Amino acid sequence: MIYAILAAMGGTEDTVSSIVKWAPTVSYYALIMTCGLTLFGVSAVWMFQRDMVYPAAFPAHSRERVPLPSQFGMPHFDDIRLETPDKVLIRGYLIKQATDEETKRASTLIYFHANAGNMGHRLPIAKQMYDQLKCNVFMLSYRGYGLSDGQPSEAGIKADALTALEFIRSHPLTANTKLVAYGQSLGGAVALDIVAANEPEFAGVILENTFLSIPKLVPHVLPILKYLTFLASEKWVSETAIRKITDVPILFLSGLQDDLVPPPHMRKLYELAQRNQDSEKRMKVSWEEFPEGNHNDTCIQPNYFEAIAKWWRETIDVAEPYVPTGRLGTLEARESVEKTDGANIYKVESASAEKSRSEVDLAGPSKKSE
Repeated sequence: MIYAILAAMGGTEDTVSSIVKWAPTVSYYALIMTCGLTLFGVSAVWMFQRDMVYPAAFPAHSRERVPLPSQFGMPHFDDIRLETPDKVLIRGYLIKQATDEETKRASTLIYFHANAGNMGHRLPIAKQMYDQLKCNVFMLSYRGYGLSDGQPSEAGIKADALTALEFIRSHPLTANTKLVAYGQSLGGAVALDIVAANEPEFAGVILENTFLSIPKLVPHVLPILKYLTFLASEKWVSETAIRKITDVPILFLSGLQDDLVPPPHMRKLYELAQRNQDSEKRMKVSWEEFPEGNHNDTCIQPNYFEAIAKWWRETIDVAEPYVPTGRLGTLEARESVEKTDGANIYKVESASAEKSRSEVDLAGPSKKSE
């Protein structure tokens, strides 16, 4: 049969000659096509990696609709706009206690959310913290998230976190409160970074389902890209940041069924933190695991908030009062703030220490819809 086909094509000798003649050309074009597709794929990964790491528009309408704390039974809050050092306007909520004196006495939780959605989506969790811990809660939508301006990036989100910290230490009601950083997933990486660089400002850290680094996470999330991790511009190397924390207690909350961040990532972070644990210091590392907890539902597992409350009582409530360091709290009067009575939102001309006091006169009600 083969010989018949070759004969029909002009004979064995001519056919073989034709194949030999054209084979280099075919191989050349196949190589060019393969290289082209590879280059295209690498370029696509490089160009769109931030969209993959920061899906800020998911779920739908996340960039337009941000629920208010008052919708979740927290009427005492300021809707804040802060300008970062690189002139990006970001949004945040400062959820306070019922009176100024109660706010000053309470500790403050700074909430760093995960990589999708916005701060409003985390208000049910903030409500649990607010009620059970009797703390103030500061939340922010990173740049490019919710109603914040700009585009998300590692450097940008780090600047957002520092701006939020400076605001807390500038505000007359929270300037001297004990401060705890709480981060979920990507938010845990943000929390570790800001605490590592500003340890004296913090009384504790709470981490939920956080990764070692983006390059080490990629092979699990997108195995097809495991050989391209060297292209990652967004790194978030939490395993390095946590080594720098030597004097702040850390609570680890790990969902053992996490299908996005492998649980061994959290366990490794815990082991790294343990190396800095010292009975003579306030550094204390605690571990809580949730056998049925997945990446997005660990926070609704039984005893999740009870575990946090227990740690809070044993660690934060008994911690020494915050002693101002003088390192922060010098935010210029360049940002604006909106205050609420639980129904209407009012604009106040400045969020500086002098003009963000609750007794400041509100400049007439001007309703604003979110």
